[in-house]
Amino acid sequence: MFAIVYRCRREGQPLHRDDIEADPAHGDLQVYRKGMKRVAVLLGQDRESYVLPLLDKVRLLAINECGVLLTGIEIYPTRGAKGTGPMYPQTWWCETNPKARPLANPADARRRERERQAREVGTSLLRRPTRRDK
Repeated sequence: MFAIVYRCRREGQPLHRDDIEADPAHGDLQVYRKGMKRVAVLLGQDRESYVLPLLDKVRLLAINECGVLLTGIEIYPTRGAKGTGPMYPQTWWCETNPKARPLANPADARRRERERQAREVGTSLLRRPTRRDK
């Protein structure tokens, strides 16, 4: 089914609501069973290419008339022939009955991204102990 998907996390870290709404993905949402677990994918218009990385071990957290809230582990493709790619916890808000929304302003999205990066730098500076003796 056609859906607008909002990713609620970036590399496992929760995003601010403005950041979530700034970057929606559109496509064909499919949730299917693979063995004992469920997998969710968002496919492009050709119904073969992935718009977002695969969401593995999917659980349904909420459902209402506007859409569904799915959570799981986002698996990125591997770079080489062996092993698996990076995996992060992810939550998707999927609007299955989308309404017309105003488009996000790219300047606002860039500003929010710079603010997010500044917060990230600030938290990393606070986490690292400083060298006081030298």
